[in-house]
Order: sequence, then structure tokens, then C-alpha cells
Amino acid sequence: MKAGYAQEIITPSLDRPVYLAGFGQNRRAETIHDDLYVRALAMQTEQVTLVLVALDLIGFFRHDVYDVINSLKLPGTKIIIASIHTHHAPDTLGLWGPDTKTSGVDRDYMSALKGKIASTILASLSDLKPASVKWTSVHIPGLAKNARNPEILDDELTLLQLAGRTGNLPHATLCIFPCHPEVLWEHNPHITADYPGCLRTEVEKQTGAPCIFFAGALGGMMTPDMKEHSFEEAEFMGKKLAEEGLEALAKVSSDRLSVISVQKKEVKVKLTNILYKLAFMRKLLPDIRGPKGYITTEVNLIKIGPLWLAAVPGEMLPKLGLSLKARLTEAGAGAAGIVGLANDELGYILPVEDFKYPLNPFNPGRHYEETNSIGRDIAPQVMSAFEEMIYV
Repeated sequence: MKAGYAQEIITPSLDRPVYLAGFGQNRRAETIHDDLYVRALAMQTEQVTLVLVALDLIGFFRHDVYDVINSLKLPGTKIIIASIHTHHAPDTLGLWGPDTKTSGVDRDYMSALKGKIASTILASLSDLKPASVKWTSVHIPGLAKNARNPEILDDELTLLQLAGRTGNLPHATLCIFPCHPEVLWEHNPHITADYPGCLRTEVEKQTGAPCIFFAGALGGMMTPDMKEHSFEEAEFMGKKLAEEGLEALAKVSSDRLSVISVQKKEVKVKLTNILYKLAFMRKLLPDIRGPKGYITTEVNLIKIGPLWLAAVPGEMLPKLGLSLKARLTEAGAGAAGIVGLANDELGYILPVEDFKYPLNPFNPGRHYEETNSIGRDIAPQVMSAFEEMIYV
């Protein structure tokens, strides 16, 4: 197997208003605490070329993903573009502008962003070198909590590390953790990747090699269990994840894998969310519905040897994430992980039995997640698609 890596800064200029996504409207960026990046990890065998791309953004819609993929003209190359879901990056979806009727998306920034993503993917493919790989997972309690259902908690950090054949030095490390990047809270005016940025910095410091991060099944609300919402707490969380993750990786041996596979399945789901329909009317969100109100999205099942990753198009609740990881393990995975917000961002993906759309979506109470989901049917469609792919 060969592996390549590249990254590029995607921090917006503050010469024009930057509306930070993730909390309320009109939260303008005042300073840049740490840069935002696009990071691309390429892996290639004789049969498959795969590029995993992480964006330090709130989300990236499927049509934007395919603007990038189609511009590259790389037939046969499997590309997964996922956002880490930081709540302190520019609005790339449209919901966090100066008011409830105005999009916060900067079209010029989006155009430049797509060019940078494409060039980073190409750079990762031009950096391919022979590599061995190892993977593991470790539970790290005490950093995250489930604000919706405290009794359901996923605290598993999933890791993959690629090493060069010369001296077995690390080439890149991949980390997945199921928690919103929102240690910093709703009044933070600083651009930041939040705790994933701190995690990457610590991994890179200890290994001398780049680190790429993905969000897991962070719905529900999997949120940092922090009190002060400070940069010091973000650094503590990032360092804790990095240290325990690298310690777990040090206990496993590398393998010279020759098998990677990527399966993709499109799913169509009826959009029923009243708030999303209102956002379409106000042109805050692009109306991507088909003639009968269905949205087409996709799921991907990635197998890197015994490590199986389920790439989902939104924020899966941990109840579903834990169930899906268990199902992958039952089907033969040596380790399993969820890559959230992959090739789309359709909001929360809730178990059908827990989905209760509130009578007043503007005051949802304990059912906030339902008001940020395309509808009840997305979860069974996604889970069914993975079930079909498992045995192909």
C-alpha cells in the first residue's frame, strides 16, 4: 500500500464580515485564534485509490462536495469529504448570517475554498509513498457527555496510523472522536478548530507527522463535558485524546495491507422538516429536493483491512452509532468507526423510536435535534443501506 498527505489553510480573511456557524445569527469573527485547514489523506493499493478529506468547517453540502470531485476528473478515485463540525468557522451552509432571513455564506470564499480542496486532494495523490498501517480504538471517559440522553454515551477514539518503511516512522495519523467541537461556546468571537485543532497539534508534536481528524457519531448532543468553555479546556481535551490515543497505538503492530475497498449507496429521503422548508423559501439553504420532495444523499462503507468505517451524511446520534459499529464488528470488522458529515450535511440522524417533532419547532424543548433533521425516515434508510453493503 502507498499513502500520501497534504494540507492547506482555509481560514477566511477578516477584511470582510465572517459569520461564525453553529450557534446564533450575527456572531461575527473578530480574531483568528488558530487557522482552519483542509487535510487530505490518500491511500492506494493496486485495486483502489481512496482520499479521505477533512474540512475545519461546520458542514459541506453534497452538491458542493461534487463540485470539487467533478472538477478533479479522477475517474475511479474514491473521495470522501467530511467536515469536523467546528462551531467557530465561517458559515458554509447558510443558517448563521446577520439575521434569520439572510444567509451567512460568502460565495467568493466558497469558490476559493473548493479550489483549495481540489488542489489539496491532488497534492496528497502526488505524495504517495510505500506505507504500513496500524489501527486501534480506546475508550476515553470524562471528556464528553450526551446532553439529550445522558445514559447513552460513546467515548471511543478510533485511530489509524500510517508509517513509512524507512525506520517505520509515522507518515500520518487519523483520529475519530464522537463529540461536537464546541468547547468554546456561543459567545466566542474567535475563529478556531476547537479541541480537534489541539488534538492534531499534540499528535504532530509527539509523532513528527501530520494528523487528520474526523467527527464520529456526535449527534444527540454529544458535547464536551467542560465548565468554563475556555481555550485552556479545549487544549486539555485535545491533549488528553492525543496522549491516550498514541499510547494505545504504541501497543499494536503495523501491517503491510494490500486491501482497501469502498462501497457507496445512494439513498432518497423525504424532507418533512417545516423549518428546513422555511429556510428554502427564504433562500437560506439551497432547495435540493426532487420533484416529490425527496433528497438524494449517500452513505459509504470503507474497509481499510480490518478497520471498517461507516461514512454517514450527517450527525448520527450515538445510539445509532454504537449500534452500527456493533453491527460492523459482528460482520467481521476488527475495529469499526463512524465518519460523520461525510459527503453531505443533512443534520441529525435520529432513531425512529426517539423521533418526536415538537408542536412548536421554534421552542423545541428536549427535541431540538428533530428540528435540525430532514425527517424521521433518514435513519432507517441509512441503516438499511449499510446492512445491504455489509455482505456485498
